Amino acid sequence: MNATARTPLAEDPPDLATMRETAHRMLGPDSAPDVLPPSGEELETLTATLRGQIELLAPEVEQAATLLSESSPTRAAALACAEEAGGKLRAHELSFVPLAGSAMYARRLARVLAALCDHYEIVSAGIEVTSEQMAFVRLANHCAGCKTCLARNSEGVNAELSCEEESRLYEVYRAACARASAARLAGRRPAEASA
Repeated sequence: MNATARTPLAEDPPDLATMRETAHRMLGPDSAPDVLPPSGEELETLTATLRGQIELLAPEVEQAATLLSESSPTRAAALACAEEAGGKLRAHELSFVPLAGSAMYARRLARVLAALCDHYEIVSAGIEVTSEQMAFVRLANHCAGCKTCLARNSEGVNAELSCEEESRLYEVYRAACARASAARLAGRRPAEASA
């Protein structure tokens, strides 16, 4: 992991706490599928707020990502997320059920805003590779070269043989993902949880 200290990219860095709170209003525990979403003016206001925050944050994520090396996995992921955000902004609200469509659209915006917040924290800190990305690469590299993991049966299908090293590396990967997820839920920076 390459975590270098950097000054904020923007003179006034984005208010990620406010953006996360806005996203949480659509994605929080009270927003389960069986709970009625905000409606009417409240939903319109929330959707407009989400759109505005995405419009502010997506270019910041792109700018921060371009400062990382072209081979950086976090750069690629952040740029892909910013591109997806642009697609969400260009998409028309689902119209087959007006209220449900609007709530679904707002939830999609909220999910992409939450992801942009995470990506901004990582790329603006200069992290080229997160701990979960490193763990996944180690797992993939092992599986790509392990005779046990690559073994085929008589029909040419993966024999699914048990590999202790693959199991160990998978658990390391799961633990790294769990730490990053817990850090996001706790409101800490993902970079801090990776350490």
